[in-house]
Amino acid sequence: MAKMLVSVRNVDEAVLALHNGADIIDLKEPGQGALGAVGAEMLAAVQAEIAGRRPVSAVAGDLPMDPAVITPAVQARAAADFVKIGFFPAEREAWEAVCADLAAKTPGIAKVAVFFGEDGVDPDFMPILHQAGFTGAMLDTRTKDGRRLLDHMSLAALRHFVDAASAAGLQTGLAGSLEAPDVARLLPLAPDYLGFRGALTAGERAGELAAEKVKAMSALFKPIMVNEASQTDRVFIRDFVQNMEIGAYGFERGRKQQVRFTIEADVLRVSRQPESMGDVYSYDVMMDAVAQIAERGHTDLVETLAEELAATILADSRVVEVTVRVEKLDLGPASAGIEIRRKCERL
Repeated sequence: MAKMLVSVRNVDEAVLALHNGADIIDLKEPGQGALGAVGAEMLAAVQAEIAGRRPVSAVAGDLPMDPAVITPAVQARAAADFVKIGFFPAEREAWEAVCADLAAKTPGIAKVAVFFGEDGVDPDFMPILHQAGFTGAMLDTRTKDGRRLLDHMSLAALRHFVDAASAAGLQTGLAGSLEAPDVARLLPLAPDYLGFRGALTAGERAGELAAEKVKAMSALFKPIMVNEASQTDRVFIRDFVQNMEIGAYGFERGRKQQVRFTIEADVLRVSRQPESMGDVYSYDVMMDAVAQIAERGHTDLVETLAEELAATILADSRVVEVTVRVEKLDLGPASAGIEIRRKCERL
């Protein structure tokens, strides 16, 4: 299960995060940029207070991609459990030079590379990070203008990043103005942690952390307990149209057609008085599953799409039955497709 990283700026916020469910305490100064760094004294004070009860990370700062600048900043934070290093826009040679210098001069320091959704990321760079001694890679947003990570990258692209980094032996994290509804959408990608700041404050990103918001967010990371004898509710998306490559004929390759999706899921009821995202099954998960399939490329059969979507929805332990309808709309005056109904084999 993914963990929750909470970015804090001082000892008081670190203690608040600790006592309200944070799995990782991440030190940064939000007023100094996307990866604004705190001083060595603050790092030492937070570590003394946390006393090993949670990992404490620190950011190196919003720095140019210059080994002469980055390496000393990382060395100055060697006491942290891991140091986050921003890979800001630069030529690939500059990134490689930073990696080479860090590999030579910081072999005992756990390092996490931070890439930015606005810029995208080259999955082929992940093995280079691993060879340079990095232990992790994560995505964040560079410009804190209210746009979220999902506004810059699709779920399919995020999955590709997580898969590539994991395959290279790196732990993975996703952050960037994430909110509570994003948790259910991102957990299926299997990152090692999700990072938060703005959604946990009483106001803006630079405001103080609010205990009740940290606690509520942490609850979304806990397994959902449901009674298999509970009543069910029906969650659905209907007439969700996507342009995608579909069809077994040769003339259907290399061009997109309109495909309409309807998904209805019978979901075990968690609460009759839902108050948070943890009490409901998010229909965003259904739309995300469809969008990822549409983005990946050509599929011959609508039956393949229907079965894959059914399996994806049924992977959630709360779903007991799902109906999936897939219709091709560009075949003439009528639509054609398939509707399947599948039940959870666990019950």
